[in-house]
Amino acid sequence: MKRFAAAALRYLYSAVCSVYLFSFGVFSAKHRRVLWAICAHFGYCEVRPIIPTVKVSQVVPDDASIQMREPIGIDGSVSPLELMVIAKMVRFFNPRTLFEIGTFDGRTTLNLAANCSPNARVYTLDLPKEELKRTKLTLAPGDRGFIEKDRSGSRFQGTDVHPRITQLFGDSATFDFSPFYNSVDFVFIDGSHSYPYVLNDSKVVLRLLRNGKGVILWHDYAGWEGVTRALNELFSQTKEFQGLRRIEHSSLVYLMAK
Repeated sequence: MKRFAAAALRYLYSAVCSVYLFSFGVFSAKHRRVLWAICAHFGYCEVRPIIPTVKVSQVVPDDASIQMREPIGIDGSVSPLELMVIAKMVRFFNPRTLFEIGTFDGRTTLNLAANCSPNARVYTLDLPKEELKRTKLTLAPGDRGFIEKDRSGSRFQGTDVHPRITQLFGDSATFDFSPFYNSVDFVFIDGSHSYPYVLNDSKVVLRLLRNGKGVILWHDYAGWEGVTRALNELFSQTKEFQGLRRIEHSSLVYLMAK
């Protein structure tokens, strides 16, 4: 009886929330993303994912020992599963230099630094909120909420791995990446979700890879239209990206450049 009452209460609560979601909720980017998730859950997608899916065990060993820092995320964060996969990839591939596009609150940055070697260096680039209206390329409609924050990288500030992290600021479409050319082993792309920015970021990071080799990882595939369209196009039309693979049960896509 108690179980039935609890289920009924959840049903009632979700029904009330749904009324709000499908009325006033559409004016909030945060709630619109819930609508897109509902569409995806029931099989509707404006741009269907075409990148082949692989199991996590095909990417990294199941027994890879990792640290999980700040496991609870907020809207816009990677999921706990995705955080685990990222941490395992860093621990397994042991990169010397890592570069992240899109710092946000620094949760992923923190875990990149916690799982690389003590001598490794993590660079993370974020768009300052003051430059929100001056970007070279068009941002995705939902990007604004991730840019307008009190502090970029707040989750790694003052931690034991903070000394391994170098925080950079700028627009990835105009940022001077040349000091990092041919010196990076692991890249994580989680910046603007718009089609032109994903194309720009994906192409520029190829020049960062040390001797053209390394790992590139993208977030939000099959969740954001711009990300999905850009990666689909790169996968189907560009030789360098034909090795793209999506990691099962996640929105992560990776490329092993060899």
